[in-house]
Order: sequence, then structure tokens, then C-alpha cells
Amino acid sequence: MSVRVFIFAYRKPGLSLSAFRERYEAHIDLVKRIATVDFPLSHRRSYIARTELTSPLEGTNSTRNANTPATVFVGQQSNFDFDATAELTFADQAALQAFMAKVSAPDAAAQIAADEEGFLDRSELSIAMLGDVVETTK
Repeated sequence: MSVRVFIFAYRKPGLSLSAFRERYEAHIDLVKRIATVDFPLSHRRSYIARTELTSPLEGTNSTRNANTPATVFVGQQSNFDFDATAELTFADQAALQAFMAKVSAPDAAAQIAADEEGFLDRSELSIAMLGDVVETTK
């Protein structure tokens, strides 16, 4: 049975949306090189739709993204302070453990952390295992 991991990624303060995306995509290449055959079956990234403003949005309750508000249909700006989500899919628990062993090795972990410092607010980074995944299609 496949195992999935979910990530909430937060852009480093002051970094543009395009620089964040560019750096995140390059980061995945680094992780792929480190993990080699133990890279997940998939690593799907979704970026929050944001508008870049020249001055802060009036009445926003998000200081983090006052100049880059999310396109919110329901909820508040502060509910969407993260800039991207990622879903990693592994064949099984053993595959997840093999990946974690590679990226947690001291040299690999140091390379990954150093790269993340350039684009992620690591103090806000959240990662969790998903439970049941149910999908309804057309």
C-alpha cells in the first residue's frame, strides 16, 4: 500500500514568488540526486495563487503576505500564509524509510538544509504523513 507525506512550505521573508518557485524546483533536483533510486514515486508541488502588489493589501490579517495576497475564496489571508504544498508518494513504508535514511544522513542533511536556507522559512516548515486518501473523479 502506498504511503504519502504532505508538506506545507513557507517562502523565506523578502523572497519573490518567482525566486521561491525557481529555488524550490532546483531544490527538488538536489534531493533527487541525493536520494537516487530512493526518491519518491512522485513529488507533486502546488503553489498558492498569489498577486504581487506594490503596497500592502488594506485590511489583510497576514503580515507575512501583505504584498502577495492569496486568491482566497473562503477563509482569511492568514489561513494561507504557506506558499506551496507538496505531496510525496512512496510505494510503501520501506520505501519511505529508505528515502528518509538517505536524506537524513549527516552530509545529505547538511546539503539539504543549506539549500533550504536560501528559499524556505524553515521555522514554519510542516511535514506529516497522510492517512487515507480518497479521490472522486468526474
